[in-house]
Amino acid sequence: MNLEAITTVYSYRFPEVRELIDQVTTPFPHDVFLSATEPTGALDNFDQPIIDKVVDFYAAQADLAQFGFRYPTSGTEEGIREVLTWLQAKGVKQIYVLKGEYEGYKAVGATRCMETVEVPADVNTKTLAPGYFFISNPSARDGNILPNDFINDICEAGHKVFYDMAYLGSTAPHEFDLSHPNIFAAVVSMSKPYGLFYDRIGFTFAKEAVPALYGNKWFKSILGLLIAEKIVDTLEPDTLYNHYRPRQEAIVAGINEDTGLALKPSDALLLAYAREVAPEVQPLVQRFQRGDGYRFCLTPYYRKLEGGR
Repeated sequence: MNLEAITTVYSYRFPEVRELIDQVTTPFPHDVFLSATEPTGALDNFDQPIIDKVVDFYAAQADLAQFGFRYPTSGTEEGIREVLTWLQAKGVKQIYVLKGEYEGYKAVGATRCMETVEVPADVNTKTLAPGYFFISNPSARDGNILPNDFINDICEAGHKVFYDMAYLGSTAPHEFDLSHPNIFAAVVSMSKPYGLFYDRIGFTFAKEAVPALYGNKWFKSILGLLIAEKIVDTLEPDTLYNHYRPRQEAIVAGINEDTGLALKPSDALLLAYAREVAPEVQPLVQRFQRGDGYRFCLTPYYRKLEGGR
């Protein structure tokens, strides 16, 4: 049995996105960079109209406009890191995550002397001391969308929620409810949905100022912002999903035929998942286990299919 899926989620640099990057960089936009001193500080607010476009682009799926503070960041990781820095300064000692969640929360939290408490998805959050939940939705655990009521119940139990939308744009259109007052920050990224991991393009939205991100008005990627602008000016939020969902389904069907597994396509294009597996294939998939299920990154298969685009 040959299983080419990988455990780490490597974003797929979609051909459509590569074409848009070529349009941005051919010729290279040197004139934009040269305008930084005409007058001095001319690029300080370069990000703001582009963030407006990103907010409008996702408006039908997530109301990001409600957050009074917004920052360009290096993917979602910088936003996660500096929000944790901010919480540390406020005296927060621990955060909650769901079992099998994105491991970056725990890794960064440890550098801020914070304990990460993993809880099962079916935990009664009213029994937990009120605190801060870091939650990805669509979920990094399996690539599937968590119901709005699930997150709202966490908020109603008295917890504050950091809403990680790294996979936003890689699923069918869905309305994510960010309206609860206890959702204090959200992040989005172009890494997972558009294959721009190494371009480090993301945005952080918060209801209060995040002091460590103030300097991003200067320390930001102008080229990354130009690429983000090109994407939201050219594509629709579901363009790539509509084109690649049938391929995702075909990839998963092929894996199941080759291996005897019973994987299902995740809501997010890059992933497949299984809730449980038969004992005889357990050795094959053990490394893919996350929490109570299994997650598979399909990027190598997309690369193989690219020739038939």
